[in-house]
Amino acid sequence: MSTTADEPWDLARAPSLDTATVLEALDDAIAVLGNNGEQRPGQVEMTGAVAAAIADGTTLLCQAGTGVGKSLAYLIPAALAAAAGNRVVIATATLALQDQLVTKDLPLVADALSERLGRPLRTEVLKGRSNYLCRHRWEEQRSQPQLHISDSAATVTAVEITRRRQLDEINRWAERTRTGDRAELTVEPDRNVWASVSVNSTECVGTDACPQGHRCFAEDARARSARANIVVTNQHLYCIDLFGDGFLFGPHDAVVFDEAHQLEPVITQVAGAELTPAGFTRLAAEARSVGVARSVVDAVADIAPRLTSELEPRRDTLLGAITGDLAIILEAADGRVEQLAAEIRTAGGEGDGKDLDRLRVGRIAAETLTSLRLAADPPHGTVILVDGRVQPRLRLAPLDVGDLLASRLWGERASILTSATLGPHYLKRLGVPADDHTYLAVDSPFDYRSNALLYCARHLPAPTSEVFRALASDELADLVSAAGGRTLALFTSWRALRDTADALEERLSGITVLRQGGGLTNLALLDALSANAATVVCATMSFWQGVDIAGPALSLLAIDRLPFARPNEPLHQARREAAGEDAFMSVDVPHAADLLAQGVGRLIRTMTDRGVVAVLDSRLATARYRSRLLDPLPPMPRTVDRAEAVEFLAAIRDQDPT
Repeated sequence: MSTTADEPWDLARAPSLDTATVLEALDDAIAVLGNNGEQRPGQVEMTGAVAAAIADGTTLLCQAGTGVGKSLAYLIPAALAAAAGNRVVIATATLALQDQLVTKDLPLVADALSERLGRPLRTEVLKGRSNYLCRHRWEEQRSQPQLHISDSAATVTAVEITRRRQLDEINRWAERTRTGDRAELTVEPDRNVWASVSVNSTECVGTDACPQGHRCFAEDARARSARANIVVTNQHLYCIDLFGDGFLFGPHDAVVFDEAHQLEPVITQVAGAELTPAGFTRLAAEARSVGVARSVVDAVADIAPRLTSELEPRRDTLLGAITGDLAIILEAADGRVEQLAAEIRTAGGEGDGKDLDRLRVGRIAAETLTSLRLAADPPHGTVILVDGRVQPRLRLAPLDVGDLLASRLWGERASILTSATLGPHYLKRLGVPADDHTYLAVDSPFDYRSNALLYCARHLPAPTSEVFRALASDELADLVSAAGGRTLALFTSWRALRDTADALEERLSGITVLRQGGGLTNLALLDALSANAATVVCATMSFWQGVDIAGPALSLLAIDRLPFARPNEPLHQARREAAGEDAFMSVDVPHAADLLAQGVGRLIRTMTDRGVVAVLDSRLATARYRSRLLDPLPPMPRTVDRAEAVEFLAAIRDQDPT
């Protein structure tokens, strides 16, 4: 959504970013937008700090507890700065928050502050290229023979029918969309279906070569964002631009990272590289389709099984260097891919209609060569590891992202980082200059002391005990029964999730037990919990963050064990080795504390929410480091008495028996 205007800004009327003006603007917005007309002290403090950081061009890290209203706290200073002629980029960790900011929050702020701003804000959202419909791929897809849903059921599978229906919906939407943004679709299409009508940045052949380049949705979005004063994007795309040529966002005066606790893993991914057997298989298949000589294609395809056999025994391993047979395989791959790239430039015949496909495959080959040569000569501070769930992959990642940010972000523009879990240890992890930043922590306005209870099952054995799972399942069943359902149970592994869900199904009567990975989408699981009080949803790590279940639908949040990283997770292992003897307290505990706080934050989402957080891991009550885990949590009363937790849950259930 864009609210651009053609006439130039009247800077003589531009609002000021002084504290008094900004807080008056906050009052205006609150009166229109919400909080029941009440100021929240934390929101006021954060708003002033964000305005000061933008005005002074400095760095602010702000830990803002749930309910502070941090979006409004940074959008108001951003809007005032934009009205003064500045450019601000807002980078989030999720597409959902991007869309909410652009379609809902920013228009409301602009409307509430219209008299102060003097004219409409120029706002725009910019997403990665694969989020936009590619007109060329779409027309290619439409020109192919299509499946008719009325065909014989004996020859048409349910998957094919679903795919056809999704393509039909995309085709109808594509005829009328002005943005090509898949967020406009009413139903999220299957990943493979969307891939058939979109391209990523590597696959795109460029506007000059593409016959639809003059009508490209992604390029249109870039052009609009270049004219905007506030651009909303995702952290991944912003970091690609930050470590690239800066072409996407151009000069800007300030950047706001919302959900900033995700910034470190995003940078780790963007600044690294990976090589997979599947990548060579795909490159060979694509090259074969554009007429590359069979011998050349087969030579590249042969890399895949050789790489698999070399990486598979090393899965979840930290490599000191690439040596031996692995080095020989990658050296061979470099020569073969380089030859394939040369063949692509001369393959096929004039007028065979595959010029664009050859250009696309050539770009894939070039990206593969870049990763191969990075692996052959990794930069200083690079960690080399093997991981991957389904198929092993060779990854190169920076051990420390602080040095990368020091040369590209800190001091270059105002930088505001905010999250509900952004403890002071992030200053070191992100390499924030010690003498050029402000750190602020503002508390949640929610009444945790009255409305919440933290229960730790201290009597249970250690999670490593053989009897832990059975006893923890019994404990959870008793708590779910007391709550009458209304439960989100979070697990640190899929096996624990499956075993506990099976046990709950046997133990609980009249309560529906749903599980992630059981056929329902994540959104459908949350909808089911909201629709029926007598429900428990068992979920794993993707539900620990970003899940919002407000109201009486959730009164019990259960956590099976403390979320320590796996000891054999290679990147985590490398950071532990770098930390030395203090690794457990400086790496493991902060990591677990961050995730625990994110998980606990799923419970209380509004002023009236009530509930119990039940941690079934006794270490939270007994371990010497327990205070490091408890300190970041909201100020809830704590107990190790199950009867007290059951009584609290029963009172909530009886108050709202629906």
